[in-house]
Amino acid sequence: MWFLLMRFSMCCLRCRPTKPGIGIGRVGKMDQSGAVEQEYLKAVLDWLDASLEGLVSRWQQAGQKAEDRFRGLYIADGEALSVTRLGAGGHWGTGIGLPAEKEAALNQARAQAVEHIRAREEEARMSGTLPRLRTLADVFELSDFEWRAFIICLAPALDLRYEKIYGYLQDDVTAVQARVDLILMLLLPEGLSRLDQLHIFSESSTLRRLRLIVPVEDSVHKAPNMLRQAFSVAPAVLDWLLGQYTPNHLGAGTILIEPEEAGDPQEAESVFEMDHVPSRKIFEQVRTIFSLYGGDILQQELLMRQLASALERPLLKVAMEKDMTVDAALERLLLAVRDAFMLNALLYVQSLDLLIDHAGCLVPAAFEAVVQRKESVFLGSVLPFRFSESMAGNDYPLMRIPVQEMTALERQEIWETMVEGAGDITGEDLSALAGQFQLTSGEVIAASSMALAQALQHERTLLSSDLFEAARFHSGQRLGELAQKIEPRYAWEDLVLPETPMAMLKELVSMVKSRPMVLEAWGLGKKLTASRGVSALFTGQSGTGKTLAAQIIAHELGVDLYRIDLSTVVSKYIGETEKNLEHIFGEAQTSNAILFFDEADAIFGKRSEVKDAHDRYANIEVGYLLQRMESYSGLAILATNLRANLDEAFTRRLQFIITFPFPDEIYRLRIWKVLMPPGLPMAESLDFELMAKRYKLAGGSIRNIIVSAAYLAASDGGSVTMKHLMHGARREFQKMGRLINEVDFDL
Repeated sequence: MWFLLMRFSMCCLRCRPTKPGIGIGRVGKMDQSGAVEQEYLKAVLDWLDASLEGLVSRWQQAGQKAEDRFRGLYIADGEALSVTRLGAGGHWGTGIGLPAEKEAALNQARAQAVEHIRAREEEARMSGTLPRLRTLADVFELSDFEWRAFIICLAPALDLRYEKIYGYLQDDVTAVQARVDLILMLLLPEGLSRLDQLHIFSESSTLRRLRLIVPVEDSVHKAPNMLRQAFSVAPAVLDWLLGQYTPNHLGAGTILIEPEEAGDPQEAESVFEMDHVPSRKIFEQVRTIFSLYGGDILQQELLMRQLASALERPLLKVAMEKDMTVDAALERLLLAVRDAFMLNALLYVQSLDLLIDHAGCLVPAAFEAVVQRKESVFLGSVLPFRFSESMAGNDYPLMRIPVQEMTALERQEIWETMVEGAGDITGEDLSALAGQFQLTSGEVIAASSMALAQALQHERTLLSSDLFEAARFHSGQRLGELAQKIEPRYAWEDLVLPETPMAMLKELVSMVKSRPMVLEAWGLGKKLTASRGVSALFTGQSGTGKTLAAQIIAHELGVDLYRIDLSTVVSKYIGETEKNLEHIFGEAQTSNAILFFDEADAIFGKRSEVKDAHDRYANIEVGYLLQRMESYSGLAILATNLRANLDEAFTRRLQFIITFPFPDEIYRLRIWKVLMPPGLPMAESLDFELMAKRYKLAGGSIRNIIVSAAYLAASDGGSVTMKHLMHGARREFQKMGRLINEVDFDL
């Protein structure tokens, strides 16, 4: 029990996400001292202080009085007249000269601040520890004007005194963030020419497109003109500048993995030897978009970790959520691109399927977002994507890296690792698990952890039944909305059939169990067969054991069984039947379950000699169903009593056609004996030979008679007698609409 507890703890640790890092990449290492950062920030703010002091001094020289309690709330007559005389592009202080001594002092303060900024940068470059604020300008290729505008927006987040200064200069105590007009006043000469720089604050600019600054909502002016619009630095950018970055704002599935956490770079070099993975030279010299595709998300992530380790780069993994809107996904993508810039990290976006359209093309907005990274970006999805022919930039390099589905042997190795020593689990059990349940690596880990927890909860060792139950639970669950789940309750001894169909059923089970060996280890999957699936046709009248056989097969394989009533799927409208079937098979793809299509007469009964378009279309529906059964990766069973309606072209697609014959007297007698429960109180006078000889019924009807007789016996307070069986048989004949000969119901 102690070992089981330890194993469960280890499983929990395996699933724990990596602690987020706060590294800033190659050009700005985390080992730089906080003093260097603070000195640099002080020099930058000294420059801003000198610029603001000059502007404030001119405003006060022009007559603005800070002590006026109602300043900003009214406009005096003299003030209005003064404003009209400022001229286009002018502001308070226009044309106002400061005393020479004051002007010289301000100029000297600005010059000293700029000199300190350059000196700190030069020292930092020589030591390889460039300050983050300078790093930001370099990695985002900001112009000097853009960088200084960013600093003005940043200042209130570093020192609250700037809120008061901005409120004073903007004639509004509530305007504590820098408006565009204030930024232009501080950085540009007076006049209308300053409007030429308004594009710096448009949505297409670097500062806004990459979310370095974000607009501040104006509660009064819902759509302010650009000069009135205020901006602040995005919170995540501020955190990064302060060395406090975490990727939590990008969603719960986001992690940042530093190079030293990703693994040994030398061991990771083998990633470049994998099929479809480009060489190191390609990664280092070519800027491209990589499409990582495959259903196993964890395998994609492990590949990216190995690649990041080999390249000795941080890895930023961002996960999209299925219930996100497209707009929300695009916004998260833009933020991820921005953060990858700041962190100098490889960007891996997981589960990008939301941003792939129905034609399999990456939506243009997503393409425009990722190409801004200006280095290779890795986009993960279930299916590969392409660029639309009509999209601008569709000649951009696109490389695909398929992440193949794990083989049964690989799944078995994960199962073995997870449950090693936790119970009396045989290699045969694990081989069956790996073969019957095509789970992803993440699902195998989650299922094994669930099984270990189940055993721990009941204070016992791990059982194979725990593993099978957990594997079923972690298979696709959405099929239950489209089909009826049947709990398998029967074994081979509950089925009475002639030797040939019974042998064929056992061969079917053996085929399903042997698929990993035959298709993977022996290579037949690459040469002789296009599908991992097994398809079968059960034919025979109602009650002959088709559903019972399906339950026994599910019990033998340890998988779920879902019954789909085809009579509810078939539609009179052309094309609707195929849509319904595609929906079912699409949801079933990850279910690892047996699909049992009952009432197939609804579709086979429509087939006939082709006389018109509807007859031809009925044949197409049958062909489509068999095609999807063939391509389904699990076991699909079709049940019908119209075997003759399938021509040779269709039967070639079925690996098994098993006939369930109507039982003769000998088999009816065996059915009577098999179906009688051991605990059922029975009179010694029960004559099963008579029942089998007199009533020509299938097993389903015999079961109904026994159930009816048992209820009659319970109400009589005694055992089941021939009278009860005869009465049950009469009711069954009446229900079936068959003629009743009273002689047949006399003892």
